[in-house]
Amino acid sequence: MASIYILSVLVVLLVKAQRESLGKAEDISLVRYIEGRILLLEDRLYKCEQDIQQSMQLFKDLSHKLILRQDSFNRYKTEAKNEMDNLLARLERAEWDIDYLETTTSSNACLEVDDHLVEKQVIEHEEYEEEERKIQMNLNTSCNSMLAHIKSQKTVKKTKITIGSWMKNCDNQSDPQEIYFFSGAKNNVILTFANIRDFSSTGYMQKAEHLYLPFFWQGTGHALYHNYLFFHKNGTLNEIVRYSLRDNVTQSMELHGVGDLSPYQLSPFTKIDFAVDEQGLWTIHADSDIEGNIVLTKLNYNNLTIEHTWNTTCESTNAEAAFVICGTLYVMYNSPNGGRSHIDCIYDTSDIISIHETPTLYFPKRYSSHSSLHYNPVDQTLYGWDEGYQMLYKFESKPKFAQP
Repeated sequence: MASIYILSVLVVLLVKAQRESLGKAEDISLVRYIEGRILLLEDRLYKCEQDIQQSMQLFKDLSHKLILRQDSFNRYKTEAKNEMDNLLARLERAEWDIDYLETTTSSNACLEVDDHLVEKQVIEHEEYEEEERKIQMNLNTSCNSMLAHIKSQKTVKKTKITIGSWMKNCDNQSDPQEIYFFSGAKNNVILTFANIRDFSSTGYMQKAEHLYLPFFWQGTGHALYHNYLFFHKNGTLNEIVRYSLRDNVTQSMELHGVGDLSPYQLSPFTKIDFAVDEQGLWTIHADSDIEGNIVLTKLNYNNLTIEHTWNTTCESTNAEAAFVICGTLYVMYNSPNGGRSHIDCIYDTSDIISIHETPTLYFPKRYSSHSSLHYNPVDQTLYGWDEGYQMLYKFESKPKFAQP
């Protein structure tokens, strides 16, 4: 029995020993397997690191190439800009040459006239001349000229303000050199300058005198006539003010039926425009009762009364400004996007000039569009405000009718 027990114990111990040896073998195999997987992961990580470094190097090379390309593009851009500037300068020079040719050559229209029309004109020639002489006598003025073409232009100054007006006093008794500067479509401060040299100088603000009005103006249609300033009072529909530059006294009146519409579609901030010519003071406005066409009114500047009103055939559509010379209204038109200003409609209060015989008169192309244009009969010059540029226009005239 004892031997059997001992044998049983030995068997048990042997089995336990075998089991322990097998467990150790399995642990060693598992450890070796894990070690193999770790080595494989290390190899893969090393390969990934090499790929990343290679990609970074490629990106660096690409970035360097892009920087070089950008520098090259910048050089091309600068060269292209210089070429465009040169081209624009050449185009502008060509436009000036074309303008010069247009102003120095007359445009003669070819007309085919039937024989019976020629005969009729010959028969009525004497009656026509007699009618012209009667009209000349009724004008009660020595002015009988009309605008022929714009001869030249001069840029006096450039300001940052796109809307405004500037002018001189239309009076032979006042200082012929003094400049009046109206900034914006709503203001009550006028800058005055002793002469055009001070006005066009670099430090012009230090040379300006400030004139404060008792009311704000509306629009850009002001006028200076015989030491009176005429303007549309801001905040009112149709009240116009006469302000004395001598004693600061004001007088006002209302133009009934005026102010709802602007006479200029392209300058809607101006509802009432004043004009001065050889015959006196005028207002230019629109009337909704005649489809928005421009209306011309002659005023007595002494007592602010209406002398006469004319319903013209000039449309306000695409109009930007107007002025009066010798009793004739000249309306300037343009494109809504800005372009070359031109006079495409005139209205003669004496009925001498036929609109069918008047060609379109072009202004030299320069900037965009005019916010104001005023004629001074003293120096016979047009004062324009073109997109912040203060312009002077000289023109040539011709007789309205043949002298008897």
